[in-house]
Amino acid sequence: DAKELLALAARTSVHDLNSHDRRSPRVRERYLSFIARRAGGEPLPFITGRIQFRDLDLEVRPGAFVPRPSSELLVARAVRRLRGRRAPVVIDVCTGAGPIALALAHEIPEADVWGTDISSAGLAQARRNAKRYGLDNVRFRNSDMYERIPKKLVGSVDAIVGHVPYVPPDELNDLPAEVKDHEPVYTLTGQSADGLELVRRATTEGFRFLKPGGWLLLEISDDLAPRVRRICKTAGYEDKGMHTDRYKLSAIVEARRSISGRARPAR
Repeated sequence: DAKELLALAARTSVHDLNSHDRRSPRVRERYLSFIARRAGGEPLPFITGRIQFRDLDLEVRPGAFVPRPSSELLVARAVRRLRGRRAPVVIDVCTGAGPIALALAHEIPEADVWGTDISSAGLAQARRNAKRYGLDNVRFRNSDMYERIPKKLVGSVDAIVGHVPYVPPDELNDLPAEVKDHEPVYTLTGQSADGLELVRRATTEGFRFLKPGGWLLLEISDDLAPRVRRICKTAGYEDKGMHTDRYKLSAIVEARRSISGRARPAR
């Protein structure tokens, strides 16, 4: 973070920093100002106005959930599951500023990607970044989950993905200052006692949109993965396990609608 802030203060890149940049009084003044903001808990992307996510350099502004490098695993798993499918249809629920939807649209040009969120501020950022990269295969809708997804997509979606809010309300105060003080509360919790209400909705309401053999991939904290896998099985999905990266920054619960298309009875 310190290197990125110094490069921002010097109006150059990290790789092009030199001793002259560091000696400039103006650079020093700007740098100390940025450091004070970061030390106060302001997320780095809000200060720099950008974040590198997969192969995209995304513009970022306050007012939405900050794109997380940990969500790159969700994109990687989705790309793996969609490999070999022609013109796949993907829905990214609770898309926020759209990093997951944008990355999928960029990496699978033939895909038809939809991102939904209740935040118009986050969606405005998503649309700006889509325009910047000329991604005309992704559409963003101001929607409560699947509410404004076209009915014609029922039964034809190849994958539903999402980094859905899951923090229990009584644990919000335990979050780091850079999260609880700078990100909208609705991006963190579904307000149900266990925090998983939006996860349940993403799972149960999404089932009918998936085609037989379609995938559901949800980013979650690893301690909640067993509960989310049970939610998926109760909703009729086949449990396909949980995946994480070597740093264990996030976990991806994977489930699939049966190839037969039938749901198993809830238990």
